[in-house]
Amino acid sequence: MLYIESKRLGKSTAIGLLSIAFIILLQGVFGAWEMEKITHESSSALVVFSDTQVESLTLKSMLINLRKLEKDTLLYNKTSFDKKRTKMRWERALLETNMQFLKLEEELNESEIKAKSFSSLFTKAFSSYKNGITLVLNNMSNSSSLTQYEALLEMAKYKKHIYAMEAEIDKIVELAETQEIKAIANLKNSKDRIYWILGLSGLGSALVSILLSIWIVKKNMHISRTLEHQALHDTLTGVLNRRGLSIVIANYKQGGVMAYLDLDRFKLVNDLYGHTVGDELLVSLTKKIAMYCKEKKCTISRVGGDEFVIWFNNIKDIKSAGETSKEIVSLIENHPFSWMGQKMHLGASVGLAVANKDFLFTEVLSRADAACNMAKIPGNSKVMVYEESDPDLIEIRKEEKWAAKIPQMILNEEFCLYAQRIVPLQNIDSKGHVEILIRGISKEGKIIPPGLFLPAAERFGLMPNIDRWVIETLLSSKLDKDMDFSINISGHTLADKEYLPKLIKLLSKSGKAHQIIFEITESVAMTCIDTAQDYIKALKAIGCRFSLDDFGSGFSSFAYLRDLHVDYLKIDGSLIKVLTRSKSDKTLVQAIINMAASLELKTVAEYVETQELADMLNEMNVDYAQGYGLHKPEPLENLASFKEIKYKKSVLK
Repeated sequence: MLYIESKRLGKSTAIGLLSIAFIILLQGVFGAWEMEKITHESSSALVVFSDTQVESLTLKSMLINLRKLEKDTLLYNKTSFDKKRTKMRWERALLETNMQFLKLEEELNESEIKAKSFSSLFTKAFSSYKNGITLVLNNMSNSSSLTQYEALLEMAKYKKHIYAMEAEIDKIVELAETQEIKAIANLKNSKDRIYWILGLSGLGSALVSILLSIWIVKKNMHISRTLEHQALHDTLTGVLNRRGLSIVIANYKQGGVMAYLDLDRFKLVNDLYGHTVGDELLVSLTKKIAMYCKEKKCTISRVGGDEFVIWFNNIKDIKSAGETSKEIVSLIENHPFSWMGQKMHLGASVGLAVANKDFLFTEVLSRADAACNMAKIPGNSKVMVYEESDPDLIEIRKEEKWAAKIPQMILNEEFCLYAQRIVPLQNIDSKGHVEILIRGISKEGKIIPPGLFLPAAERFGLMPNIDRWVIETLLSSKLDKDMDFSINISGHTLADKEYLPKLIKLLSKSGKAHQIIFEITESVAMTCIDTAQDYIKALKAIGCRFSLDDFGSGFSSFAYLRDLHVDYLKIDGSLIKVLTRSKSDKTLVQAIINMAASLELKTVAEYVETQELADMLNEMNVDYAQGYGLHKPEPLENLASFKEIKYKKSVLK
């Protein structure tokens, strides 16, 4: 009987060992297959299993050491911690995460090293690590020193730390080995049982190691890929962003052609129908362009709100790139899109620049952008090529330099206010009236004329910054209470509905609203008639007045003049300058004067440079005159002397 039982036990032992060997072989094949996939996904293999032996299976390179959290996370932000509050927020976040880690460490020392507790502990550790990183990243993203995308990209750069939690894995492996040694010592009297325990121990350790390793590595690779994708792609359209494009084309050092594409009239869609509709239009249009680019084997990226860059890496001549760009412009113009029965059609302007061997991305991008600005000039082609000697391009280059300087000039108070007297022609003793003008100040203290920097501000959307500086500076100045002040307000500011309540608050607080006359040009008023009416109505309610500048330069203004409710008409200087030698222009100006009088509006004539012209305007019953012939602009500080400037009719006929 003993022999039979012994024989059965030996047979079952052999079957058990063969089963274990077969299972271990299967798990080894499975583990190797999974790791092959992981290695293929990653540029550098993170884990290599040489066999399924317990001694060679280690988790050392699988997780990040939570104790390194503070040090590694601080590496993500390259800026210094000069700002005390930022530093305090970071320290608080890191302290919170370290406290969670200490709790886990206590659990680690008390836990039995079994498959369930093993897996559970790592799940908690990983969750805590992820929460800690998220907490710190949120603080990083909210700080002014780093944007969210920059933070995410920095995170991705340091992804290797995610797989390096060596110290804690060492503890677990050491405890596992200790448990195994104790088990073997206690069961040394039964050879069969020793085989079973060794097999199960090896199997358990191998299974836990492989499964945890695969789960952790794949989980972190998924997070890493997600972070990288978010950092390099536009969130709305899904195409590459500027950073993603720069990385992609870095592989094409032999050169190519870059096209900078700017959508025309897209802002109008946003203003009329809202940003949700604008986003829908962008998504559908980008999808169509991306499909076309895929056919042409070129790369598209979104680098701004309505700005895209297309990279032609397989095109050697600018002519082919130009033809493709024209086809894309045509595709955009014919793209069907409607909202609540309203059809919308966009246009596009494209600038091309050749990227020679070993080109600089930023330089080529700047050239393509400059060429795109040329394409926006009326009369030019919709697709323009960057040429260094082009006169328009030279002018745009100058404006680009000024556009880069203007924000800093505002911060450094490198602007000053000038004023020019608006002289009464009929009632010479009426209240004083001046127009506020702006001048720049060079590093040497010299005055910079507005003709150098204002065109750049207009082209690159910086006029709101200048408008606000002028308004705030004037209202904070000590002003003569018996003087009125005209301030030019740009179309960009007039289109900004959000600025209106801020302006009302600023004027009301200053107590000078009744002295302010805002000047808007005829073309601007006609372009954004609705917002112009909103501004006029709201600001007149607190005492401000309005003047319609450059009146007569267009023809649409006659129909809308009554609806605008302005107080003054400034007759365009192009009509005034030829008044003494053109009978037809004189007739037109007289008609404007008569019409203004019938609407009870005051008239102002610009560009009055001679006594003869001033006398003629006086006889035509123009209320005010302005020009170098009457007064040359002076610094606002000289305001006290302005009242002495009066019109005197010539005695010579």
